[in-house]
Order: sequence, then structure tokens, then C-alpha cells
Amino acid sequence: MARATGLLENVEGHLGDLTVYKRGEKTFVRPTHIHQPRRLSRKQLLLRERQSHNNVLWRALKATGRVYFDGDKAPYYRFMSVNTYSPVPYLKKDQLYSGNALLLPDMVVSDGPLAPISYQLGEADGQPALLTDLSKAKASRMTLLLYVLQQKVYTFQNGTDMFKLSIKVEPLAADDFVRVPSTLTSPYKDVHGTLALVGDRYANPNLGFGLVHIKDGLASRQQVVTCCTYYMHYTTEEALQAAAMSYGGLTGT
Repeated sequence: MARATGLLENVEGHLGDLTVYKRGEKTFVRPTHIHQPRRLSRKQLLLRERQSHNNVLWRALKATGRVYFDGDKAPYYRFMSVNTYSPVPYLKKDQLYSGNALLLPDMVVSDGPLAPISYQLGEADGQPALLTDLSKAKASRMTLLLYVLQQKVYTFQNGTDMFKLSIKVEPLAADDFVRVPSTLTSPYKDVHGTLALVGDRYANPNLGFGLVHIKDGLASRQQVVTCCTYYMHYTTEEALQAAAMSYGGLTGT
């Protein structure tokens, strides 16, 4: 980036391979296309794949208008910081640029100082359910949001896949739950049982769920539970090599 003087001070836009833009009263020039190095080491590829994929996940979450990430960093940077433990999918460059995203287990959908809710997928009276550690009395005093993540896969005639991730947020009330025998190890286990969300969708292999407690703009830290395994196709050595080739191959280090 360079500061422009003279005739370029009155120009804004693209000039060949240059972009001219203003920041305050000053005019700057930078290359229109930033050429990043193509060939990568395995470690560089892992870092780039994680960051690029998490950027797509962030955009999907931000589109809900329900983003709760508290801390000493801006929400985006907090999201990127805490989402470093999910599996890393290896996608080719054109797949990432097309906004493809995968439903990953343990994706953090909220992060804040409130006590987390424990939950897991299972069954209640023989029906698919999201089992929680909440009691009826506790849930009735809480503002609860259910994040529902859906993996959509489209297969073209040439056999290639395009996959998108959509996220919606559903406000919940205590009456949306059913009481079941306590099944989770939790300090909140209640002699009267704990609560579960029941329905066929909790066995859907294309869905994931995050149950979040909200209070005064703050949230509990919650992660996605899912039985979706589609992402595993993109965590193999074959997927890594295909992603690497889209950047010109690995350096071997």
C-alpha cells in the first residue's frame, strides 16, 4: 500500500492492476489482486484451510443476527480463536471461494461468561431427543435459543458435490421441553427429572444443534452436537492432497 499524490489524489476506483481508494482525506494505492504464495507446507495448508473454512462458518452465523461472543476481542476474532479444535476439512481453493461449508461437531456457536448447558443427542421414551441437564424450574427462568445448523449437499452430474451450511435460531420456552428421567451427569440433576427436546429432527444426520442461554446480552459457551459425518470425506489424506494441488502442491515440509 502506498499513499498517492498528484493526479491520483482525485481518482478513486480501479486503474489496471491498481486500486485507488480514500481513507479520510488521504488517497492510497494498492494492487487490485494480492498474489499469495501458491505452494504450501502441510502446516501452512492446515492453517489456511481452518481459517478459510471458519470464515465461511462465521458468515453463516452472522447472517442469523444472533451472534454472542464476549471477551477482550471483537466477536469475529473471538469466534476464530475459539473455533480451533473442530476437525479441519480440506477443501480445494475453488470450493472455498464458492462459499462451501461443512457441518462440524464441536463448532462453538456462542461464548460468554454464563454457566454452560450440558446436552447430548439421544432418546427419550424411544424417540429421538436432545437431552439436557436443565430442570423445569431452571429453564422457566432462562432465555434460551436453539441454534439449528443444516448441511445441504448438491451432487452434480459429473459426480462433484457442492455443500452449503445454513443456520437458524429458534427462541425456546420451558413448555417446549418434556421432562425425562435424568440421564446426564450434571450438578443440575433434579429428582423430578431433566428436560429434553423431542422430535424426529434430532436423529436427522444433516442437522446439528446448539442450546444457548442468553442474559443481558451475554451468553453461555456452547458447542454443536450432531450425528452428521459428511465432513469426514474432507478430512482424509486424499482430500488434503487435492486441496494442496489447488494451491500448486505441497513444499514437502
